[in-house]
Amino acid sequence: MKTIVIYSQNRSSNYEEFFAELLREGRRRDWRFAFVEPADIPFAEENARMGKILGVLKPAGFVGCCLIENRHIDLPRELPQVWLDCHWAPPGKPLVRHDNAAFGAAAARALLDGGDNYATFGIDWFSWSRQRTRAFAATLAAKGIKCRRIKLDVQLESQYMALDDICAALKKFKRPVSVFAATDKLAAIVLMAAESFGWHCPGDIRIVGVDDNEITCTASPTTLSSVHPDWADGARVTAEALVAQMRGERVRRLYLYGAAGVTRRASTRDAYRRPKDDRVNRGLAFVQSEFATPITVSDVVAKMACSRSLADRRFREETGKSILETIEDLRWERLQTLLVRKSADLRQMPRLLGFRTPAALRAFVRRRSGGRSMTALRASNAVVP
Repeated sequence: MKTIVIYSQNRSSNYEEFFAELLREGRRRDWRFAFVEPADIPFAEENARMGKILGVLKPAGFVGCCLIENRHIDLPRELPQVWLDCHWAPPGKPLVRHDNAAFGAAAARALLDGGDNYATFGIDWFSWSRQRTRAFAATLAAKGIKCRRIKLDVQLESQYMALDDICAALKKFKRPVSVFAATDKLAAIVLMAAESFGWHCPGDIRIVGVDDNEITCTASPTTLSSVHPDWADGARVTAEALVAQMRGERVRRLYLYGAAGVTRRASTRDAYRRPKDDRVNRGLAFVQSEFATPITVSDVVAKMACSRSLADRRFREETGKSILETIEDLRWERLQTLLVRKSADLRQMPRLLGFRTPAALRAFVRRRSGGRSMTALRASNAVVP
């Protein structure tokens, strides 16, 4: 069994899903993981501490995660290593990062058909924020829609300092307005500003953030829709980069992982009405968590613990759709999100969408798109390199 050291400055809820997915990737490869957090000491002492830790663990690989400061850890050059969402990496070692442009494009898709008024709120200090808001505006521009970009001069840890500026900007907009905020916290502040002068969400303002942080998104009575990062893809490319180095292969300098979709909550739709039938609730929860795996209608019926005819009838009565339609709608929405990248790897699509074979996915795409192929569908949807 090989040991992989994860050296992480960020164990927030945002990244818990990434770590869980990386653990799954590791189990498939017979890896075990040792989590090490940076100590608040001078770099020279931290290097010495890490040298002792690595000497004891003798790891086969190393993942540096979310190192906000440039912590120049002196690792053996021959040690396979990947740096995730970091500001720095040793020369020749791979970086794995958010595809921020894909996040902006996914948010634009979620807010399309929301009227004529669109705006973004971003933190001008950070390139990742600018990439997100630019991609949002570019996606709308491809549809002939204009968008106002509001640039806020605040730091990440002091976003609430922008409340007055956000209020002033919102008052100039015509309602209804659809807003993309570069972070979930910023989305929460935009909602607070709108509610402070009597606007209703989603009637007067619709909002989408980024990261799908459940605590932030559900902290207010109007829950926030948010772009959900594709943590599973991030874990996959991290593991692949490590494996390639273990084999002595050359690896790319930069790997990107995009958005798995947009988690829709009350800020972009009517308030959620919980089905009265507990069997439908169980079925819906199962579909929403497992639609990207090869589940079938029979699997959902088994979770509902009733006959297939009764399950489908109750499902349609409560949701307006059949079980199969619900599964396929979720898969179609995720496919649309994945295909915003021109570099999307079509070979990975069946696995990412819950299809057992490429042929099954091709048939699904033709049926949903009026006979178009996957390649043609990507060409018409891709807006991000």
